[in-house]
Amino acid sequence: MRRPGGILIVIGLLIGSVGVSSAQSPTLEVPAPTEGSTVEGTDVTVAFQVSGLSIVESTVALEQAGLQPEANRPGEGHIHLMLDLWPIVVWSTTEPYTFTNVPPGEHQLTVELVNNDHSSLDAAVVRQVRFRTSSSQVMPNTGASDDDRSGSVVGLLAVCGLTILGAGLFLRRRVAQADRPSY
Repeated sequence: MRRPGGILIVIGLLIGSVGVSSAQSPTLEVPAPTEGSTVEGTDVTVAFQVSGLSIVESTVALEQAGLQPEANRPGEGHIHLMLDLWPIVVWSTTEPYTFTNVPPGEHQLTVELVNNDHSSLDAAVVRQVRFRTSSSQVMPNTGASDDDRSGSVVGLLAVCGLTILGAGLFLRRRVAQADRPSY
């Protein structure tokens, strides 16, 4: 004779395994900046969309990355943003993040969903975007205009002339002192 409790256990295990297999794996999309795009200016705003992972603040210092697995919780984590070789930005919200003072040129952005202890998820979820920035600022005029140069030349000639005149007066006095008889 079979026990009804055994059947319930088997049914419970089947239902539990279906629930685990249908759990949504974390996904990450980076709609901005887009691959190959050009961003005007020195600010780069990174937008992302996350599903299947609750974004929470980490209680583990970044220097302790991967050393405190007890802090990890299924379905929780946060975001790491890396621009070129800049320091990692630890981001715990789905609001966009803005990098400031980004120099003009080619850049690589890496966005990763990570565990609470800053380690990569079991199946790493990473997106990389290559883009460029260009300066839309008007560059300051560091050279002199033609009008300014002519004034500078006149000023330089005046200084040179006064220097020569002063040297001549100095030498005349020295010669005059040398010609005087000493008593």
